[in-house]
Amino acid sequence: MAQDERSGLQAALELAHKAGAAARIAKAAMLAGLKGAAVAAVKETLPFLLKLALGLLIAVVLIPMFVFTAMPNMFFGYETSVKDPQITMRQQALTIGGAYMSLDTFEQTQMDAIVTGELNRYQNQGVQIDHIDVTSDFDEKDLCWFIAINSVAHKQDLSEMTPEDIQSLCISSLRHTTQLRSNQDDTTTLHIDFKHFDQDALMDELHFDADARTWAGALYETLFESDAIHKYADQFEAYKPSYSGDVSYDGGYEQGGVGDSGVPGSGNSTQIDTSGFTDPSTKNNRDLAAYAVQAWENGWGYVWGTFGDVLTESVLTYKLEQYPEIKESETFIRENWLGRRTTDCVGLIKSYGWFDPVTGAIHYGTNGMPDFSADQMYASAADNDTAYGTMDTMPEIVGLALWKSGHIGVYIGSGYAIEAMGTRYGVVKTKVEGRGWQGWCKLPYIEYYE
Repeated sequence: MAQDERSGLQAALELAHKAGAAARIAKAAMLAGLKGAAVAAVKETLPFLLKLALGLLIAVVLIPMFVFTAMPNMFFGYETSVKDPQITMRQQALTIGGAYMSLDTFEQTQMDAIVTGELNRYQNQGVQIDHIDVTSDFDEKDLCWFIAINSVAHKQDLSEMTPEDIQSLCISSLRHTTQLRSNQDDTTTLHIDFKHFDQDALMDELHFDADARTWAGALYETLFESDAIHKYADQFEAYKPSYSGDVSYDGGYEQGGVGDSGVPGSGNSTQIDTSGFTDPSTKNNRDLAAYAVQAWENGWGYVWGTFGDVLTESVLTYKLEQYPEIKESETFIRENWLGRRTTDCVGLIKSYGWFDPVTGAIHYGTNGMPDFSADQMYASAADNDTAYGTMDTMPEIVGLALWKSGHIGVYIGSGYAIEAMGTRYGVVKTKVEGRGWQGWCKLPYIEYYE
């Protein structure tokens, strides 16, 4: 971009800041899912700003900015709006805004999964880990850059953005290094350092040209200097994840730990037996169902952010430090799940994907199974052209994933599912009917034998 074009953009931004319009636009953008007024204003006016003389900038910039400050009401409507397009767009805006504003929490869960995977890897090798030290430099500036880059990556089209896309981009931007440190008291510390968010590297990865980088920079300036992140964060409180599982079900369930005898509490093996698998060398639906049943029979517990490994003292201590909400259930977890294999709902599926039948170990991020949340896992079926649908269309195929917002389970046939329900339930068996499942899908990461 030529120097006079850069100067024109800088002058436009400075003028907007002086007029106090940036803050108003940021507010509108937040209410529109961080895509609305600021994006539309800059997008509509930038081609003119780069071409017209300085004397025309006021007329070209300030008047459109004044109009666009009203865009949330004009485009997305009040909450009492009865027009379907406005209702749909407003809901999409709130959904995307919620995904952005909970991104720091989501990123923490991803870092937690990486830390848990590294910790389990060393422990599976017989290395005793006494302490865990995690450092991360992700801050408010990084979040603003991430929002700006994601918006430009989707060409600022709100209808094309999804929370799952936002989360996937977040995962791809994480970089870390791992180091074991021996302490003077003969203990060992696992140190994991998550690298500072590199906006240039991410834009390179997304193949941004000069214009796209300029757009991202303009959006970043608007978001960061308006302090929009702090001003409107509380509007998206409802999007924070749950650490206790899906306990909304008030119907019957069959407790885990039944073992071969069928008596609850008789099964507590930490071994994963592949002798009954159809084909241990592949990842397939029948073995996923058998794996889930075995987790139920052996009484696997539920701890947020775990995926099938044995819950050790060091893992539990780390989880309690990361998620204070878990501390409310610390006594229960220690009495019931410590020393057993534990998982969360989607961790049950991921642990099967990451399970190595030769070594018997679960290796984080292997075999093509991504580290996805429950909602991402279900959405990935549509993204990969894999069969999915509403519950009234579900075929009778074992190993299907059953999904409801924020939760996922595994269909095992004859109208039953296995799911990691919650901290005080562990892995249980439930009837599909009446459980509130919203959809089913074939997982893109395993093969289906029908």
